[in-house]
Amino acid sequence: MLMKVIQVVQRFFSETLDRSGRIIGVSPDSDIWKVKIEVPEEVEYMRKKALDDLMAIYEVFVDSKLQIVSFERVALRERDSLTSYPVNEDTGDN
Repeated sequence: MLMKVIQVVQRFFSETLDRSGRIIGVSPDSDIWKVKIEVPEEVEYMRKKALDDLMAIYEVFVDSKLQIVSFERVALRERDSLTSYPVNEDTGDN
Protein backbone atom coordinates (compact mmCIF):
# COMPACT_ATOMS: atom_id res chain seq x y z
CA MET A 1 0.00 0.00 0.00
CA LEU A 2 2.86 2.38 0.83
CA MET A 3 4.27 2.24 -2.71
CA LYS A 4 0.81 2.85 -4.19
CA VAL A 5 0.34 5.95 -2.01
CA ILE A 6 3.73 7.29 -3.15
CA GLN A 7 2.87 6.63 -6.81
CA VAL A 8 -0.52 8.38 -6.49
CA VAL A 9 1.08 11.52 -5.01
CA GLN A 10 3.90 11.62 -7.55
CA ARG A 11 1.46 11.11 -10.43
CA PHE A 12 -0.86 13.84 -9.08
CA PHE A 13 1.95 16.39 -8.93
CA SER A 14 3.31 15.38 -12.31
CA GLU A 15 0.01 15.24 -14.21
CA THR A 16 -2.12 17.83 -12.42
CA LEU A 17 0.43 20.43 -11.36
CA ASP A 18 3.10 19.69 -14.01
CA ARG A 19 5.78 19.34 -11.32
CA SER A 20 7.78 16.27 -10.47
CA GLY A 21 8.81 15.86 -6.88
CA ARG A 22 10.67 13.77 -4.38
CA ILE A 23 8.80 12.10 -1.54
CA ILE A 24 10.46 13.03 1.76
CA GLY A 25 8.01 11.48 4.21
CA VAL A 26 5.02 9.14 4.46
CA SER A 27 3.03 8.21 7.54
CA PRO A 28 -0.29 6.40 8.00
CA ASP A 29 -2.90 7.85 10.35
CA SER A 30 -6.05 5.69 10.68
CA ASP A 31 -7.73 5.87 7.23
CA ILE A 32 -5.54 8.72 5.90
CA TRP A 33 -1.95 8.78 4.67
CA LYS A 34 0.08 11.94 5.24
CA VAL A 35 2.74 12.43 2.57
CA LYS A 36 5.37 15.16 2.28
CA ILE A 37 6.75 15.88 -1.17
CA GLU A 38 9.41 18.37 -2.18
CA VAL A 39 9.01 20.03 -5.58
CA PRO A 40 10.77 22.86 -7.42
CA GLU A 41 8.88 26.18 -7.37
CA GLU A 42 9.15 29.00 -9.89
CA VAL A 43 12.18 27.43 -11.61
CA GLU A 44 12.14 29.65 -14.71
CA TYR A 45 11.66 32.85 -12.71
CA MET A 46 14.50 32.01 -10.33
CA ARG A 47 16.87 31.13 -13.18
CA LYS A 48 16.10 34.39 -15.00
CA LYS A 49 17.02 36.25 -11.81
CA ALA A 50 20.19 34.11 -11.38
CA LEU A 51 18.99 32.91 -7.98
CA ASP A 52 18.97 29.45 -6.45
CA ASP A 53 15.92 27.35 -7.17
CA LEU A 54 13.20 27.44 -4.54
CA MET A 55 11.99 24.09 -3.29
CA ALA A 56 8.50 23.81 -1.84
CA ILE A 57 7.44 21.19 0.66
CA TYR A 58 3.83 20.11 0.31
CA GLU A 59 1.80 18.10 2.78
CA VAL A 60 -0.62 15.78 0.98
CA PHE A 61 -3.42 13.70 2.47
CA VAL A 62 -4.49 10.50 0.69
CA ASP A 63 -7.54 8.47 1.75
CA SER A 64 -7.87 4.68 1.88
CA LYS A 65 -9.27 4.69 -1.68
CA LEU A 66 -6.03 6.33 -2.89
CA GLN A 67 -7.70 9.66 -3.59
CA ILE A 68 -5.96 12.95 -2.85
CA VAL A 69 -8.09 14.55 -0.14
CA SER A 70 -6.06 17.75 0.22
CA PHE A 71 -2.66 19.25 -0.32
CA GLU A 72 -0.98 22.38 0.98
CA ARG A 73 2.41 24.03 0.61
CA VAL A 74 3.82 24.13 4.12
CA ALA A 75 7.40 25.34 3.63
CA LEU A 76 9.92 26.80 1.19
CA ARG A 77 13.70 26.56 1.03
CA GLU A 78 16.49 27.36 -1.39
CA ARG A 79 17.74 24.24 -3.16
CA ASP A 80 21.22 24.34 -1.58
CA SER A 81 20.00 25.28 1.90
CA LEU A 82 19.11 22.99 4.78
CA THR A 83 16.87 25.65 6.33
CA SER A 84 13.20 25.69 5.37
CA TYR A 85 10.76 28.48 6.09
CA PRO A 86 7.14 27.77 7.04
CA VAL A 87 4.69 29.29 4.59
CA ASN A 88 2.02 30.24 7.17
CA GLU A 89 4.36 31.56 9.84
CA ASP A 90 3.03 34.55 11.81
CA THR A 91 5.64 37.27 11.42
CA GLY A 92 3.91 39.95 13.52
CA ASP A 93 5.26 41.13 16.83
CA ASN A 94 3.39 39.84 19.88
